[in-house]
Amino acid sequence: MRLDRSTICNTPFLNIYSYCTEKICIVPIAIQPKEERKIEDTLNVKVVKASINHSPLVGVYLCGAGERVIAEKNSIYPEEIELLEKEGLKVKLLVSQNNAFGNLVAMNSNYAIASQLLPEETIKSIKSFFNIQIEQRQCIGLDLPGSSIYVNEHLFLVNPRVEPREFNYLKKMFKAPGVAITANYGDLFVGNDAIGNSQGLLVGHTTSNIEMTKIDDLIVDIK
Repeated sequence: MRLDRSTICNTPFLNIYSYCTEKICIVPIAIQPKEERKIEDTLNVKVVKASINHSPLVGVYLCGAGERVIAEKNSIYPEEIELLEKEGLKVKLLVSQNNAFGNLVAMNSNYAIASQLLPEETIKSIKSFFNIQIEQRQCIGLDLPGSSIYVNEHLFLVNPRVEPREFNYLKKMFKAPGVAITANYGDLFVGNDAIGNSQGLLVGHTTSNIEMTKIDDLIVDIK
């Protein structure tokens, strides 16, 4: 599994501006060619340029596991849905006053932790669509689990203020190894800073050498 630093649209907040699977990575239309090549080379994916809600904040509006994604019904346009479906994604539209699902839910195919800000009907729809266990609870005392945790099928990164008991619970439920770490030189909201799949992991370009070493240790253990 490869590990590298990068930017998307000149920012280090990779997961705010993209959604990545094993096959594709949805990125803003304004992505730079060198950023596009870094994603392709590190993650071995097809880069797909798109907007969500006519915005470059792809990873804020989209949330999912693998090829299944959710978006708030009034925060995505028909042509955007059509593009996602053309690239093989199954899109579930939900009605919610909160549309930043990427900030409010952290999930892989085994488990999801969701913000207490989301209504019960939204939680039921997510559970049914992904067929996974989902819990509404705070993470690190905050209602932003999607920002506090980066998780995929192979690993997770979590805000370093996590308590050992909570960390071990996440490890058990996600069924993946993890590390409590900052990225982007001390950013506690590590869920905003990384994208990856089974081929590799990209973190924001301001991630320090110490942070990179700790993340690399996690990746080495996975190997």
